[in-house]
Amino acid sequence: MGAAVLITAMDIPADTEADFNDWYTNEHVAERVDLPGFRSAFRFVAVDGAPKYFAYYETDGLEALTTPTYKAILARQTDWSQAIMAKFENFQRLCGPCLKRAGRGHGGMALVVRATGGDGLDAFLAAALDAMVQAPHAVGGYLWRADADATGDAAVAGQRVLVLEALDEAALRRAAAEHLRPSALKAAGAKGDPAIGFYRLISFMEDHG
Repeated sequence: MGAAVLITAMDIPADTEADFNDWYTNEHVAERVDLPGFRSAFRFVAVDGAPKYFAYYETDGLEALTTPTYKAILARQTDWSQAIMAKFENFQRLCGPCLKRAGRGHGGMALVVRATGGDGLDAFLAAALDAMVQAPHAVGGYLWRADADATGDAAVAGQRVLVLEALDEAALRRAAAEHLRPSALKAAGAKGDPAIGFYRLISFMEDHG
């Protein structure tokens, strides 16, 4: 498992979507997982949630996101990358450490929870992940906390992302209804309404090394 994560999410106009998916698979993700410290990339598309596309990249640590090689790629995007990224809508990006991993694998469906709050939220979400991963058809999951400095965006401070992966959407909906009730999240210190979405895995790529 990766010690840290890079998470991105975005919408894309329908007339660009086919080219976007071609670019994401054959240039963008392939380029990223070959970088030092990057282990794998998982891409999802929403069945009920927003933004439509969600991805996470497992890394050996936050330092993988500050290497000269990574910075050089960011500074010198290809023409294809520039054209596609200019079309992104509702773009979200965060980097942070992995607080908890539960279960032993990955599933074809994912529950994605984004919540912001104080330190008490970590214990609540970690306990919820432990409980949810025991449910029938659940496979594994993660809890990450945003690092504003590594992300380069003070606005992500206090954000957590919980991902639970399972065999089917129904298992995820049952888990969320039982363990992630709005009143319980609020009592644990969540600010505002956490974003809860359900996503289908569309690709996985890993480092050849």
